[in-house]
Amino acid sequence: MNEESNFYLRFTDRQGVPLKVDPADLPMKTGRINNRNKFVLGPSGSGKSFLMNNIIEQYLTYNYDVVIVDTGDSYSGTCQYKGGRYIQYTEEKPITMNPFLMDKKEFNIEKIEFLTNLIFLIWQGPDATVSSAQKSILDNVLMSYYHQYFNSGTDWFDNKTSEELILYLAKYNIHEEDIVTEGSATGGGSETSYYDILGIPFDASADQIKETGRKLLKSYHPDKNLNNPDYDSERFYKVYEAYETLSDEQRRKIYNETQLILIKSKDIIERPESLADQDQSFRNAIIKKIKELDEKLEAKELSFNGFYDYCDKFLPLYLNNKKHSITEREFNLRTFLFVLRDFYKGGRYGTTLNESADNTLFDESFIVFEIDNVKDNPKLFPIVTLIIMDTFIQKMRLRKDRRKALIIEEAWKAIASKLMGGYILYLYKTVRKFWGEAVVVTQELDDIIGNAVVKDSIINNSDTFILLDQTKFKDNFERIASLLSLNKVEQNKIFTINNLNNKSGRSRFKEFYLKRGSKGEVYGNEVSLEQYLTYTTEKPEKSAVEYYVQKYGNYDEALIKIVSDLKVFGDSLENLVSLVNLYRHPLDKKVVSYYHHMKNNHPGKNIFKIIGQELEERNITFLELINKKEYQYEKV
Repeated sequence: MNEESNFYLRFTDRQGVPLKVDPADLPMKTGRINNRNKFVLGPSGSGKSFLMNNIIEQYLTYNYDVVIVDTGDSYSGTCQYKGGRYIQYTEEKPITMNPFLMDKKEFNIEKIEFLTNLIFLIWQGPDATVSSAQKSILDNVLMSYYHQYFNSGTDWFDNKTSEELILYLAKYNIHEEDIVTEGSATGGGSETSYYDILGIPFDASADQIKETGRKLLKSYHPDKNLNNPDYDSERFYKVYEAYETLSDEQRRKIYNETQLILIKSKDIIERPESLADQDQSFRNAIIKKIKELDEKLEAKELSFNGFYDYCDKFLPLYLNNKKHSITEREFNLRTFLFVLRDFYKGGRYGTTLNESADNTLFDESFIVFEIDNVKDNPKLFPIVTLIIMDTFIQKMRLRKDRRKALIIEEAWKAIASKLMGGYILYLYKTVRKFWGEAVVVTQELDDIIGNAVVKDSIINNSDTFILLDQTKFKDNFERIASLLSLNKVEQNKIFTINNLNNKSGRSRFKEFYLKRGSKGEVYGNEVSLEQYLTYTTEKPEKSAVEYYVQKYGNYDEALIKIVSDLKVFGDSLENLVSLVNLYRHPLDKKVVSYYHHMKNNHPGKNIFKIIGQELEERNITFLELINKKEYQYEKV
């Protein structure tokens, strides 16, 4: 029964009657589903890529942007037919992106999370777990990198309070006590007052003396500086003496009336004595430190190269703060820079994260990223997959007036790790806000069962499941049923897929189960010969179609001609495909005449085997063979 909706896909019922099926809008409207995300499961040979090609072609008749991440050349026909962009990763022409490039308004927490994950992925791999220290350091280096790029050379600090500026300096592992200590260390000799040593004003309260003194004592304590080659024990004793004196009201009074008067008379630089003056002096010290950082840490460009150069300057400063140092165990700078160098200029993957993607991609309605050439590269595979996903997110935000679909074939395995779980979850939850859907397509049962990321991030956020013939999984189907919340009624529907006596009078087709919300239905994926030749994933068939495309210049004309030739040929599609691939050219009268001559002379025999043997024996090509003068045939 047709579903009443302005958005629908065409399939058939189980008797071959065409149906309109709405996979998204009507179920969302009625509350049957809460998102458009889909999970597709079908073993090899079940027709899942064929079905996805049909869905995608129909999507593209609507206001749709479709991005596919593929590892098996399954969508080249549909992409060529629809005039899409087919981008294939090769060593000579890698897929490149610059995920670091953005304008100021795009810089947000989501982007920081993405880049932190990307950097850690390069450094430690997808199966590692990021520690809180590592994450904090990577977050801080990224935030300071972008701050320096966007704000360096400006007086941005004028509109910030001292408290806000101290929080800003914390991104550099520089804290309030560091500023205080630097200020109090400028005198250093016998002429320095106890107030200078503690970095407090003359009229400081008792509480202020105690708080500041205790911080400094803790910071300068010998036990805190056992492995510090620059430690000055004399500094600790000066702080201790100043604190002991000023924290005792009687001793402070005597000190103020005797020693302080003597020091004050010799002071060249007058110490601010009011809290207001002291606050301004402290603020000046903060701004001085910020300006010093601006000079040392210039961010010249937004790219992986620019980020790497910034890390080389920033991280030694951040990690080696004398009072707040980070150990190698917490963050190993040497291995960090060494591993990341592969993606730096001159490295093996030096262009991958430095060259911007073609901006016209954001205007394309159909893009296929074919990354089969990197699927066996454990370092590059997850990174390339991740940056393609980020491209989709950018596209999703830019083209708000269009439906969007991100379809990830087996490439999903590259990012189904604990490290990336949060990012996948973010993607799945975000696409709904932008009229989009994420679709994962898989054939590997073992990869989904027991994988917490698949369950928590993908399946739990997909309200639509598409299952193809599950006969191969029958022995383990209870585990699938549990994972996908399939009750016995739904399981029984699934096991009738392709098992009914409903083939008579129909072209080739395969059935599938579509579950929207809590229940599903079985439909037929029945297509025309032209569609079949477009969707096929069989290499010989794809190759034969390509010969026609080369001859006739476009996919439409090629399909019309190959279907016409099949009728004239008077034999099976399988034999036409074999003959075209042998000829390396579309069929013509000469080759068809030769084929039928051979078939008449060798009834019941494998014609292509006989031809192959003759070519080998005579050491000639098929074209040379049929051009020999001794073959003169009657018209068929």
